[in-house]
Amino acid sequence: MRTALRRLVLGAFACTAMAIVLLVGEAVLSAIGLSVDPHGYGMFAGVLFAAVLTPVALVLWLLYRSMRRRGN
Repeated sequence: MRTALRRLVLGAFACTAMAIVLLVGEAVLSAIGLSVDPHGYGMFAGVLFAAVLTPVALVLWLLYRSMRRRGN
């Protein structure tokens, strides 16, 4: 049970980290003008959502690490 929960937390962290990478990539592409975004909303949304997801990813990683320490 504990191993499954630990793997679930790790999977949630991986998904959150991938989402952050995609959002930052969208912001960079919008900032340098390679995306079709005339108003620049992609840049603001990418930065805003990545800033919101970063603490979530940090908490998930710390939870995973603490669960790993308790298991050993």
